[in-house]
Amino acid sequence: MRKNHLSTLLLIAVLLPLLSVGLCLILKASLGLTILVAAAVSLLAIWFLCSSFRKIKDSWIHTARTVVQGDYSQRLQEFGIKEVDAVANEFNQMLERLEEVITHLTIHRQELRLLLNSIEDVLWAQDDEGRIIWANEPFQKLFPAYNPAQKPHYQEIIRHPELLAYLENRKTSPDKKIEEITIQNHSYILSSSLNQEAKRNIFILHNIDAIQKTEQMKKDFIVNLAHELRTPMTAIQGFAEAMLTSPEQDNTRYLKIILNHSQRLNHLIGDLEQLIQLESTAQLELQDINLSTFFDNIKLILEPEIQEKELTLEIELDPAIPRLVCDPFRLEQVFINLVQNSLRYTDKGTISIKSRKEGNKVIFEVSDTGTGIAPEHLDRIFERFYVADPSRTRSRNGTGLGLAIVKHIILLHHGDITVSSKLGEGTTFKLTLPQKTLESGNEV
Repeated sequence: MRKNHLSTLLLIAVLLPLLSVGLCLILKASLGLTILVAAAVSLLAIWFLCSSFRKIKDSWIHTARTVVQGDYSQRLQEFGIKEVDAVANEFNQMLERLEEVITHLTIHRQELRLLLNSIEDVLWAQDDEGRIIWANEPFQKLFPAYNPAQKPHYQEIIRHPELLAYLENRKTSPDKKIEEITIQNHSYILSSSLNQEAKRNIFILHNIDAIQKTEQMKKDFIVNLAHELRTPMTAIQGFAEAMLTSPEQDNTRYLKIILNHSQRLNHLIGDLEQLIQLESTAQLELQDINLSTFFDNIKLILEPEIQEKELTLEIELDPAIPRLVCDPFRLEQVFINLVQNSLRYTDKGTISIKSRKEGNKVIFEVSDTGTGIAPEHLDRIFERFYVADPSRTRSRNGTGLGLAIVKHIILLHHGDITVSSKLGEGTTFKLTLPQKTLESGNEV
C-alpha cells in the first residue's frame, strides 16, 4: 500500500484554503464570500487532520492499555502515514522483544515454582516489613493458616516460639545464621539469606528427621555390636581364667562353654561379612528352580531344630506356581533365617510357609504361633541387632542380623517384605517376589 508523508498532508491542509481564495478571486466573488469559503475549507482541513490524529491516538492508547494488562501480543496499528508507521514499527519491534522476554521469564517462573513445590524443604520469602511474599506448598502444609492471596505478616501465621525468635533476630542481625529447631515433633535446620536489591529474606527449613534416625541407628548398631562381642568374649575370658586357676581339674565343661561362645563369635562375624557383601553388591546367580524340591531341602535342613522344640513345619505351595527364577542359595538363607527366627519365639504350635500368586507377583508367607511382636517394634525389626524383646536371650546361633540379611536379599530380588503380628497370637512375614523369565530377567 502506498503511504503518504505527514508533511504532504500538512501541505495539503495549508494549500486548500489558499486555493479556495484564489478560486473565489478568479470567479470575482465578493470579499465576504471569499472569507467564508476560506474559513470553511480551513475548518474542514483541520477537522480531517484532528480526526486522523485522534484515531491514531485512540488506537495506540487502547493497545498500550491492553499491554499494561498483560497481553503482550498486541501491536500498534499502521495508518498509511509513513512517519507514523515508522514510529509504530519501532514500537512493535520493542513489543515483540518484550513479549519474548516476558514469555521466557514466565516459563522460568513456572518451572521455578514447580521446583520449589516439589522440594520437601519448607521455603518462604519475607519483605523488610515482615510480610510473607511467597511460600511453597510444604510451607502451606506446615502452616495451614497461610493464605498466599493476602500476603500476611509472619506473626499472623507462625506461632512457634523458636522460629519467631529467629525471625525477630533476623531483623537486627542480617548475617547468615543456621539453627536447629523442633516444630511439631519434627527436627529442622533453619537458615536464611538476604536479597539486598529486593530487600527480601529467603528462609528454608530442612527436615533432618531421616538424618537423625540414621545417626541413631548407627549409634544403636555400634552399641549392640559391642554388646554382642562383649558377651561371648567375657564368657571366654572368665572360663579361661577359671581353667588357669585349677589346671589339674577336669575342664571339659569349661572347654565346651568356650567352644560354644567361640562358635557364636564365628556366626556373628560370618553374618556381618555376609551383610556387608549384600550391601556392597547387587549380583545374584539366578536359576529357574522347582519350588517343591527347593522347600523339601529347606524342611530337611530345619527338621532337627523343629523336632527339638516339638513343633510342626507346614509347607503349602500353590500348584499354579511350580517354578521360580531366583538365586536359590540366597533365597534359601531367607527362609531358613525366618523359620529360625520363629523357632526362637515359638514354644508350641506350628510354623507354616505358604505361597500364592497375585498378578505377576509371587507371595510367600512365613507364619508362626509364637509370642508375637508389639506394634511399636514392627518398624524396626529389620534393623541390625534390633531386639524387640531385650529381656529374652537369643538361643543357638542368633546374632541379631538374620532379619537384616533377609531384607537385603529380598531387595536384591526386586521384591518386598512386610511383617504383621499380634501379641500372644504369632507373627507373619509376607514376601513379595516378581515372576521373571530366566532368559531376559523380565517380569512375566
